[in-house]
Amino acid sequence: MDKHKEADAIIDLIPAMAWSATSDGMLDFASQHFLEYVGLPLAEIAGENFYRLFHPADTTRLAFEWRSIMAAKTGREVEGRLRRADGEYRWCSLRQKPRLDSEGNVAKWYGVVLDIEDRKRAEDALKETKSALAASEENLRLIINSLPVLVWSARPDGSADFVNQSWLDYAGRPADQILEWGFLDLYHPDDIPEMVEIWKRDLECSDHTRLKGRIRGADGQYRWFYFSGRKLTDANGVVRWFGVNIDIENLQRAEIALKESEAALRESEQKLKLIINTIPAMAWSCTPDGQLEYWNQHLTNFVGLPFEEIVGFGFYRMFHPDDVERMRESWEEVVATKQPKPVDARIRRFDGQYRWFNLQQSPLLDPEGNVVRWYGVVVDIEDRKQAEESLRQSQSHLAHVTRLTTIGELAVSIAHEINQPLMAIVTNAGTCLRWLKDGHTDLEQARLAAERIVHDGHRAGEIVASIRGMARRSPVRMERIDFKRALRDVLFLLREELQSRGLQIVMDLTPEPVDILGDRTQLQQVLLNLIMNSAEATPRGAEAVMTVSCRQGPEGEVEVSVSDTGCGIPPEQLEQVFEPFYTTKSDGIGMGLSICRSIVEAHGGRIWATTNHPRGSSFTFTLSNSKDAAVDR
Repeated sequence: MDKHKEADAIIDLIPAMAWSATSDGMLDFASQHFLEYVGLPLAEIAGENFYRLFHPADTTRLAFEWRSIMAAKTGREVEGRLRRADGEYRWCSLRQKPRLDSEGNVAKWYGVVLDIEDRKRAEDALKETKSALAASEENLRLIINSLPVLVWSARPDGSADFVNQSWLDYAGRPADQILEWGFLDLYHPDDIPEMVEIWKRDLECSDHTRLKGRIRGADGQYRWFYFSGRKLTDANGVVRWFGVNIDIENLQRAEIALKESEAALRESEQKLKLIINTIPAMAWSCTPDGQLEYWNQHLTNFVGLPFEEIVGFGFYRMFHPDDVERMRESWEEVVATKQPKPVDARIRRFDGQYRWFNLQQSPLLDPEGNVVRWYGVVVDIEDRKQAEESLRQSQSHLAHVTRLTTIGELAVSIAHEINQPLMAIVTNAGTCLRWLKDGHTDLEQARLAAERIVHDGHRAGEIVASIRGMARRSPVRMERIDFKRALRDVLFLLREELQSRGLQIVMDLTPEPVDILGDRTQLQQVLLNLIMNSAEATPRGAEAVMTVSCRQGPEGEVEVSVSDTGCGIPPEQLEQVFEPFYTTKSDGIGMGLSICRSIVEAHGGRIWATTNHPRGSSFTFTLSNSKDAAVDR
């Protein structure tokens, strides 16, 4: 007994998990190290209770293995998971050996349990590494064979030891006909000497190689390839070259075509430059942000300035000082809106003289609508400007003659209009004298008569001033005027004439003040012409009515209309009546309405005629409100 205790004590000191079992497999001993590992006393795992130590997924298999071992009376290593004292299952190796009696029967089973968790993990990690490496190698192989380039590797002497599937497919040959130096058979004979020379030189003196050459494909056609390779040395000091051949046939053709196109472009540019500098016009181009980048020779010669001084935004210096700010605002608006807007300005010639030019521009747009470049021309319009000024003066003279003619036609009515205040002055003067005689003196009555004389004198003066304003020739003056006052002055001047024709005048004026930016005399001439035309077109009668209206239009403009109940205008003649020398009167010259249209359009408005129902016609024109117009100083 003492020997058994001494043996157990020795076993407990051994750093191994030892155990023993009866011949029928019942656990009857476990070393102290084993009990500490599982964290249970022997009483709880003795007999068949040791199965509780196994992982549930392993219990059935390990029980079967234990019965097989006992039946064979021969021990062998079995692996399974045991629950450690901390509850973690760890892989262990279960080893056993029977002690037989003299008859060969099992007297006792002895064994050890070895923790192999770390080994298992290492084995799993190794398996995973090998699997990942195999997958990586397979992926690398697939990648290399899938690349749309010819991949190769070579030995230090330059002979090939690997080509990818793309190489084989392109050449239409097996690998053994390409490896070593077989690839030279596929190179174009004219390229081989230079390619071999470069290859050998780089093998000896460089760590990389680059060259171009033609390789024959499976279809027998040669195509240009770009060769690129690099020398690599592995950890064992083994040297190999790795590289690719890239098909550049299309690129090579494109380069040739590009060179030909560039040569043709240079020739075309030279011809275009010659044409632009030869045509009798001044051409230019600007960057998308509006900076000058090109100016043809004609324009350079005209301004007499070196291109360096006008490039960028320096071109503003060639304009007349009074036009610079206007040109700057106009050009900035064009660049911002991407919309062309022709503009007139004066440009200084090399001799210091300014001439009028019309500047036109057009944008070159990309598919997204962005400006790529601005192109334009500068057209000399000095002669046109002078002709326009001459025409304007002629129109002014004609308008003046027309006013005088109209006033002449109204002479009887005007004389009657002036005669009324003059007769009133004479009458009141006589009355005043009577009240000043001795015996009949009445100073208050005399004072009242004198005030009436003053009033009628002012009235006669206003009539004469209106006639003088209409009759005189004066330069155009664009100023803010009270349009309703100007309209009333015209109606006051025509009052006697309209009454003599039996016309009833209806005024339809907006209650708000109407300030117009324009020339008072010219606008009164328009009103005079339209009112007299309506008066002449309206026969006497109970329904002889003329309506003069002035109101705000839908877009803020002032809209003036003269409407009558006269004979009217046929619809097909509504546009013709504004043409010069077109008239429906037997004694007319056909310039009145033409002059009206010129004056209205010069004021930024428009004029038109419409037919009234059941009879009569209306003439309407628009003018810009002074709040929306700038005064031309």
